[in-house]
Formats: sequence, C-alpha cells, structure tokens
Amino acid sequence: MDEISTVGRLSVPQEGRIPLVAAVYTLGLTLFLTIDPVKPWLLLFIAILVGLSIDGIIRSKPDGLSRQALDTAPYLLVPVLLALAAGFFLEATVSGYWRLLAAAVSGGLMAIALYGEYVSVDTNDQLYPTGRFILNVVTYLTAFALFAAIYSFDVALVPAALATGLVSAVLAAEILRESELMPPPVARRSLRSLGLAVVIGLIVAQVRWALYFAPLDGFLAAVFLLLFFYVATGIVQHYLTAQLSSSIFWEFAIVASVGLLMIVLGKAFAAA
Repeated sequence: MDEISTVGRLSVPQEGRIPLVAAVYTLGLTLFLTIDPVKPWLLLFIAILVGLSIDGIIRSKPDGLSRQALDTAPYLLVPVLLALAAGFFLEATVSGYWRLLAAAVSGGLMAIALYGEYVSVDTNDQLYPTGRFILNVVTYLTAFALFAAIYSFDVALVPAALATGLVSAVLAAEILRESELMPPPVARRSLRSLGLAVVIGLIVAQVRWALYFAPLDGFLAAVFLLLFFYVATGIVQHYLTAQLSSSIFWEFAIVASVGLLMIVLGKAFAAA
C-alpha cells in the first residue's frame, strides 16, 4: 500500500498530494498572469515550489528511490520546465479573462505531468508505460512552449540559440531516460544517453541560429524546431533501444515531410 502522509488528523496518500500541488501551482500561475507589471521572480518561485513538492512526493514513494541528494533530479526537470514554459508562453499569448481558463488548463496539465513522474519511478508498476507516454507528450508540449516563448519575447540571437540548445538538451535527456533500462551496464548507458542529449541540444541550437536567416518566425519557427526536436529524439531513442530500422526511419521521414508541408502551407496562408 502507498505510504500515508499525516498532517494533524488528516491522512493523505502520497499520490493524493499531487492535486494539492497542482492547485497551488494554478493559483500561483494565475497571480503571475494577472499581476501587472509582470513579476518574473514569482514564476521562478512557483517553479521551485513545484520542484520541491514533487521531490518530496517521489522520495516518500514506497519501494521507490533511495535517499541520495541527486536521486530525484531526473524527475524534477519536466515539472519545473513546464511551470516556466506555461508562464512565459501564456504571458506572451493570452490576455484578459482567458488567462484564468489558461491557468486552470495548465494546472490540469501539471497534475498529469506530476502523476506521470510518480508512476514512472517504479519500472515494474503496471502504469509505468502510461506514465512514460504522459511524460513524453508533456515534454514535447513544454519544448514547443519554450521555443515559442523565446520568439515571442524577441530574445537576441546568441542567447536565444543558447537557451534553445539548453532546453533541448535537458528535455532530450528526459525523452532518452527510458532507454537507460536497456543494456549495456547502467553507468555506460546513462553517459551515452546524456551525451546524445547534449548533441541533440547543440544541433537544435544550430537550427535555431539558422532560422534567424530564414523567412520563419513566431509559432511557425517554433513548430519547425519542435518537429526537428521530435525527429531527432525519436531516432536516437530507437537507436539506443536497438529498435532502429529502415521502416522506423521512413516513418520519421514521413512525419517530417508532413510537418514541413504544414509549415509551408501555414507560411503561405499567413502571407496571403
């Protein structure tokens, strides 16, 4: 049975804390979006609070991680980046009372992400595949939100490329984390997946640099970066799990082609 956390006379299962954390996050995000002028420190505080909360929840999970300082680090990245991504993205794209609805939706997405992290701790959990699927979807949504936010705030080219590369490397490490369950030995596979995540980050940063000279910006450029990120992480993940084949390669080629076609049509429609 799940370990129970007791606060006074109230006993709450560890996974039962997740809606509470999501509710607090929603309230904080609502304040961030509605307070004028914008308070960036508030969003940073919210992200840190989310990280500390999921850290405590995961550490108290029975038969979960050991209690070393860095054991939970991989499980904090997506929730923290999601908190930052949602704040920056919604601040740049949503206004008026729509911000209240957007904050509520973001809170629901955060709850889903936290639950995905919780069930992904134990690879023998029957919900582990569901948790990993949730985290992969949330990771790609977070990547898009951050890519779009960087464009929306007109960040200068060099810091924009650096930020894009850093975000891509961190999120690629999350996508590739599942491959660490496969041989070879743990230390080598961890270093290999981490090294490949860094390579993906460097390549996406170069793509972001190249896009400065291309007739793409805003959401379309963010979609292009997301498409490139998705294909790169997908191919590398299949390579690490020894599942890469010509059929898989062609599947990604088709996805890339369809995505590029949609971007071209979107650019043509916007110019019309």
